Amino acid sequence: MKKNYIGVYEAASIGIIFIITKIFLPFQRSLAELGGSAAWIIVLIAAALCPLTWWAIRGVLQNATEGSTLMEATEEIWGSVIGTLLNLIYFCFFFMITFLVLREFSELLTSDILPRTPLNIVQISLLISISFMAHSGIEAIGRLCWITITLIVGSVIIVLLGGLMTHSEINALSPFWGTGRAEVLKSGIIKSSLFSEMLVFGFLLPRLRKKKEWGRAAWWCILISSLMLFGTTIVYLFVFPCPTAIRLNVPMFEVSRLIIFGRWIQRLESLFLIAWLISAVIKLAIGLYCAAATMSQVLKLDKVKPLIFPPCPSQTTA
Repeated sequence: MKKNYIGVYEAASIGIIFIITKIFLPFQRSLAELGGSAAWIIVLIAAALCPLTWWAIRGVLQNATEGSTLMEATEEIWGSVIGTLLNLIYFCFFFMITFLVLREFSELLTSDILPRTPLNIVQISLLISISFMAHSGIEAIGRLCWITITLIVGSVIIVLLGGLMTHSEINALSPFWGTGRAEVLKSGIIKSSLFSEMLVFGFLLPRLRKKKEWGRAAWWCILISSLMLFGTTIVYLFVFPCPTAIRLNVPMFEVSRLIIFGRWIQRLESLFLIAWLISAVIKLAIGLYCAAATMSQVLKLDKVKPLIFPPCPSQTTA
């Protein structure tokens, strides 16, 4: 399979967007249901365990032939039979992420933002968009991520600052351990899966030109993603303390609705929605590309694109 090279910042941007897009879904609400006012501690525990995923990916790649992707390395280390089974698990992981997020994001759009638009229309529109993006390849996706990462992260920061300036409860984080120390610690370990999207680096690291760039891309991704997940969770609890926090379907969208920067600057949720929609489409495109790339490895295909879009007859005969 032909490999297109990408830069450190493109690789880090892909990882960041692939991980943090969940903050635009009912992510904060689900953590509040588990930990109550201590939901932010769950994020800290998950972030502390995140490097284990990175070290595991790096270890597999370093013990395989140079330039191998995670899927190729898995087959090389474990053999064709066990390696193929593990690659099928990788495929199921990326496939499930892609279409679960597609379904969840589509339902949120139709329920709270576009109530008169049929769900099928939203899903088909998103599916066509992500298919074209995935078909363009990981290099094009990386460049798009590098261009839009500032917009996405910047919009989140503005929402967080605006939410705190508009409304916040001083005692929102009381009691400290929320639903209980044992429950919070257990949930933090279980929710280490919040960073499971780090598996995308199994595709990205071999496409970096120099091996010494691996750590830079991964650690930048871990740092910024952890700050985004932690920041949105703790600010959400300050703006919507329990039990209100466990009742909202789209937490970040509800926070953006509260923003008031003076008399003439308010109700800015429609502007932020554009950045969040871009983030969701990019994440879905990354997931679709990784699922197709994994399946191409299982089927021993030289190209990924035919699994996303079938080739035109003129291209086949050429």
